[in-house]
Amino acid sequence: MTVTLTKRTEEIVQAQLKTGRYATPDEVVNRLIENGISEETSREEPQAPDRAELKASLLAAVSKPTRPYRKGEFVELAQRVIAEDRRA
Repeated sequence: MTVTLTKRTEEIVQAQLKTGRYATPDEVVNRLIENGISEETSREEPQAPDRAELKASLLAAVSKPTRPYRKGEFVELAQRVIAEDRRA
């Protein structure tokens, strides 16, 4: 099976690979899909992204923003990562 990823999804996959947690892009995509399916079936309300997803989003945003940030947005994201790290 061949799947075409959006640029944003490719950036997330690359960021996850750089963490060293996954050996191949296939592993990243499979894990994200599996997590998405299990989260979808086990909860009714949307939850905040998990730490790995948040970190991947921040890394992608820092390396190549796809849109201008609104004032204070980056600070808010950084505060969320710090708060998650303290809880972990």
